[in-house]
Amino acid sequence: MLENMRNLNIAIFALILVSCSESKMLQSNLRKYNASIGYLHDSPLSSCPRNNQVYISINNTPLDTVTTVSKLNGLVLPLIIFNHFETTMKVKLGQSSIQEDYTNFFTGSLTDESKRSGCFSVTNKKTNDSIYTLDLTIDSCNTTSKYRKSFTFWFLVVAYGWSYSESGSLAQTDLLVSAKFRKGNSLLYEKKYNVNRIQPFVNPPRGNNNQLHADFTANMVEGLSLSTKECIDQIISDVNISLYGSARPIMKVDNAPVSANQVKEVSLDTIKPTHPAEPVQKIIPKAETAKNQLQVGDKVKFYNYGFNDYMKGVVKEIKGETIIVEYESFGKMKTEEVHKSDFKKL
Repeated sequence: MLENMRNLNIAIFALILVSCSESKMLQSNLRKYNASIGYLHDSPLSSCPRNNQVYISINNTPLDTVTTVSKLNGLVLPLIIFNHFETTMKVKLGQSSIQEDYTNFFTGSLTDESKRSGCFSVTNKKTNDSIYTLDLTIDSCNTTSKYRKSFTFWFLVVAYGWSYSESGSLAQTDLLVSAKFRKGNSLLYEKKYNVNRIQPFVNPPRGNNNQLHADFTANMVEGLSLSTKECIDQIISDVNISLYGSARPIMKVDNAPVSANQVKEVSLDTIKPTHPAEPVQKIIPKAETAKNQLQVGDKVKFYNYGFNDYMKGVVKEIKGETIIVEYESFGKMKTEEVHKSDFKKL
């Protein structure tokens, strides 16, 4: 009995000493793992021509060189028959946990996405003033998560026991990118893109800490990847609007891209019918009909370029060729201006 008490006291003392350096131990363990930051190619393909060339320049990437761990708080409950130790740490993702260079990943993903949803081509040479220039600055790129360790033991007169566990939590990415779009010396638009994303995490079965560390790292990298995609989708949408007046330019018969604002209804009064006896009926486009019948308060389904998906909302204001839609996103009510070609009345 006394020998058991002695061994238990030694274990408790050793655990207290180890808890002081837990952040360094976790940091060392996490640096053994890295993950590929793949890009999700799921946006709809655009058939518009890509005659305009855009030169992309990324000035800096403030991503930490290595993944770091810092202690947030600790809990110690030393009682007579029950003792509990708990430590919560903050993990910040660094380049060391990503297999690919993040700056190259951002540039390459933007180029690849432009071939799907962009109405321009990317060039690696800035030759003359006819080439458009997209200057990007990644002002901040932070992906963080929390990691928890806990140890509990209890002691009775004739027996004792203990339990130990480690667990990770969701990853949060805050990405801020500044963009300036130019043609020659003319600034066409300037904007900051602020993406905040939460990436859920499911802990693997207890006991396999190596798998936990690998999955925890991969989840943070995935959160950064999806945040980068969201930012790139918004950038390409704005470049399309700057070039053509629409996020998704439509086609003329001669294959020249024009904005939806520039499309005019063709009068059928000037077209000679094949059978003069049959009256010619003027066809009104469905989108125009929907717009004429639309009222404030109507429910609509619209395409959201930030989420790359269709969403439901309520019309708050009608502004000629566009409407203001109110919709719910992550528990918050937001508004967005939507062109008539990008929504349908429910």
